[in-house]
Amino acid sequence: MNPENNLRFSFSGKGGELFVLLIKNLFLTLITLGVYNFWGRVNLQRYFFESTSVAGGRFGWHATGKERFIAFLKASVIFAAIIGVNTLLVKISPYLGIILPIAFLLLLPAIIVAQFRYRLSRTSFNQIRFRFNGKAGDLAAITLKGGLLTIVTLGIYGAWLAADVRKFLYRNTTIGTSSLEYDGKGGDIFVLYLKGILLTIVTFGIYVSWFKAEVANYHTNHTLFQGNRMKGVIDGAEIFVANLLGQMFTFITLGIFIPWWIIRLQRVMIQGV
Repeated sequence: MNPENNLRFSFSGKGGELFVLLIKNLFLTLITLGVYNFWGRVNLQRYFFESTSVAGGRFGWHATGKERFIAFLKASVIFAAIIGVNTLLVKISPYLGIILPIAFLLLLPAIIVAQFRYRLSRTSFNQIRFRFNGKAGDLAAITLKGGLLTIVTLGIYGAWLAADVRKFLYRNTTIGTSSLEYDGKGGDIFVLYLKGILLTIVTFGIYVSWFKAEVANYHTNHTLFQGNRMKGVIDGAEIFVANLLGQMFTFITLGIFIPWWIIRLQRVMIQGV
């Protein structure tokens, strides 16, 4: 792949802007007894999306607080009904209590596909909406096989399962007439995580910043769009310094510095500096 075709992301958010947005969200959430939280979260997501760009194009987030609020109400009713049914089944027989966990596992692929489809339908690039064409049955086949092999291999196959799931999600993600591609490999991911976990333990947690950077860069470097490979440039040292200074100044300023910490960390995670 020609290096000149690498796609790099950039982030233009500012701490002052985020500070004002957070104060506004907090105030309106308090006076509405928490109801505005759904609108506030959408506004935050929109700010981060619109502050992110790649190859001169900018992302957009088109969800609304109203639809998130209604979705929450519907989910609450469904969840309450499920808990009620499960409680009744347990009273009939303790063994029937296993029905709910099994049903959740069986429905998990459909839940993942539905959530992914929703998020992409609300995401745009240069005003063009993303679409997701994946089917829950295809994901179920991947997770069933991968889940069984992960259990048999005591978790080792989880890296290959993660790669297969990511490939499924990416190849079914389209914008316009083009789709994403992912060519990461389970073996690479396994080695990456094994190394990261061991070094994190040996360094008493210090290496976790470099671990996060390596994982993020690997996935980015193995993502392609229209034949162009994404470029991951995150530096673990930058993450470490951003978090160290963020914690220090947040303590000194009694929490006021948090928006600037978030922006700095977001810039590091997106564009590496």
